Amino acid sequence: MQQKNYIIDELNPQQKQAVLENSCNLLILAGAGSGKTKTITHKIAFILNEGLAKPHQILALTFTNKAAGEMRERIEKLIGSQASDMWIGTFHSIALRILRHEGFRPTIYDSKDQENLIKEILKKLNIDPKKYTPKSFCASISSLKLKLTKPDGLKVSSPFEKYLKSVYKLYEEELNKANAVDFDNIILKAIELLEENQRIREKYSNRFKYIFIDEYQDTNYPQYLFVRLLYNKSNIVCAVGDEDQSIYGFRGAQIDNILKFDKEYDNCKVIKLEKNYRSAQEILNIANTLISKNSLRKEKRLYSDKIGGRISIVNLANENEEASFVAEQIQKLQYNGESLSDIAVLYRTNFQSRTIEEALIRYGIPYNIIGSKRFLERKEIKDVIAYLKLLINPSDNLAFLRAIGSHPRGIGAKLIQTISKTSDDLDTSMFEASQWLLENNRLTPRQTNALKQFLEIFTIDTKQSVDRIIDAIIDRSGFKNHLEQTGDFDRIANIMELKNAGNLDSLEAFLEDLSLLDYSNELEEQKESVRLMTIHASKGLEFNTVFIVGVEEGLFPNENLKRDEMDIEEERRLFYVAITRAKTNLFITHASARKRGMEYQPSKPSRFLLEIKQAQKPTSLKRGDRIKHAVYGEGVVLSKDGQLLVVNFLKNGIKKILEKDRNLSAI
Repeated sequence: MQQKNYIIDELNPQQKQAVLENSCNLLILAGAGSGKTKTITHKIAFILNEGLAKPHQILALTFTNKAAGEMRERIEKLIGSQASDMWIGTFHSIALRILRHEGFRPTIYDSKDQENLIKEILKKLNIDPKKYTPKSFCASISSLKLKLTKPDGLKVSSPFEKYLKSVYKLYEEELNKANAVDFDNIILKAIELLEENQRIREKYSNRFKYIFIDEYQDTNYPQYLFVRLLYNKSNIVCAVGDEDQSIYGFRGAQIDNILKFDKEYDNCKVIKLEKNYRSAQEILNIANTLISKNSLRKEKRLYSDKIGGRISIVNLANENEEASFVAEQIQKLQYNGESLSDIAVLYRTNFQSRTIEEALIRYGIPYNIIGSKRFLERKEIKDVIAYLKLLINPSDNLAFLRAIGSHPRGIGAKLIQTISKTSDDLDTSMFEASQWLLENNRLTPRQTNALKQFLEIFTIDTKQSVDRIIDAIIDRSGFKNHLEQTGDFDRIANIMELKNAGNLDSLEAFLEDLSLLDYSNELEEQKESVRLMTIHASKGLEFNTVFIVGVEEGLFPNENLKRDEMDIEEERRLFYVAITRAKTNLFITHASARKRGMEYQPSKPSRFLLEIKQAQKPTSLKRGDRIKHAVYGEGVVLSKDGQLLVVNFLKNGIKKILEKDRNLSAI
């Protein structure tokens, strides 16, 4: 009797093929919910168990420490502690490990260290940090590094770029002096080492017999190049990913890396994992139809053994009706035994959470926001509320401190300490102490100018509507300009959404509405709660029931995009990711109108809704039609008798199947 191989026998045919193919470079296209992690961990375990490589000859690159830890844990469960010598880690941790092995032991600067260094550089160069913020320089330098652009290679076409070139050059010089690297430089230094030192490059390319890359669709150019430098045509590279889930272009991810993999690596095979273990086929049908509209992809079609999925596309009058609908449906699901923790509400941008949060609070449904803060707890919202509170109550010292520190404005810790001491000495508020300091000429000219500008914000007419007050505050204070300079457009959108959070006729009533909502949020959270998150934050997660809200033009696809076809394709992939988070129930909602300031403006359904509705129409087939079956492949209909089709499949011969077979689709 043949001995059972516990590593491969529990795998499906496509997973097993991926595990057993170890003599060539391999691209595993792992569709959503197809058992990607299981396949890659079983493949590594099989290689080690069969003696095809020793543990130290295995390199596996991931994007998170969590993914690396899970991978290592699963492999060790399969074959034991012999796997402990594998090099499994994030791109950055592996690059740093190589650098340290070769004698380069840098200090690592985190984002706060970077900002502090750039603040010092701006002082040296006499650049106004209010006009051009340290964060804007950090973001721009990081973008340049993703393109491997050095300071001397930066072409100047604007005043900011002129400053950027000088700041970038001095920034790199200061890092080198301090024997330090920022996050981007970790991989860049490793690339530089491998490119310039052939002995070291050969040492590591010869060491790693097998190189695995997880989530290959998310790799940027430096990560791609890092792997290419470790490849020597004698070792084997296995990339695992799904181009249909490439949603991080805004972070520098290049979908071309996965699309061209089989052309760039010699002797390469492509294996598709198309069996989905998560979602009902009805949900996969609309996901397949949607993503088929993209041109930047390799053809695959997900299928499942599960049936009975429920899909509802619902049009509501406005965002408040939409939020109430979501809350009502959750109540019904809960009544029918669904766990709240198995329900998620997904949205394209963070500001959309506000109306959903309010509805859930009204209905007494506990919730948690994943990957972000509750609406009223977000920094920019707290900052604006502090300005509003100070407008009607100048004695509120907490609001004073929050508002004056909301963003850089030339008021440092020393001046705030002076204001605080004066407040204590005079037994008055910090606002009044500030006025006293100005009236009595107790400050330096620079301090005087900065503090005077701050106090002038609060001459705004508080009798006008609250939306106009908010606009005036963020303009006069320079807060809006600060957010624009740092590229924080989501935070600007959140502030715009704040205008819709209460009674706009009266500032006092508006703040009262917010305080009552905030009080409701203080209710003790239950362990079982609905999950709210952006679609980006949902990647890798799954829920029995998913609500996707705000599926409208301008929101999804997002109006802040350049709107070229590549942007639209990434937005479509994002919608595909959202759909494939659902196991059984999928609700997609859109509103006919949304409030912008004081008025409702009409909204159009997203173009993506028109595309997925095609999947819900029955398909009527006839003789001669070309079809595709998830199991039998492509074929041609020879004849039809009622619901029974006779099909000649190109690779599997003639079969009889039902027209309503869930694995069947027209080509």
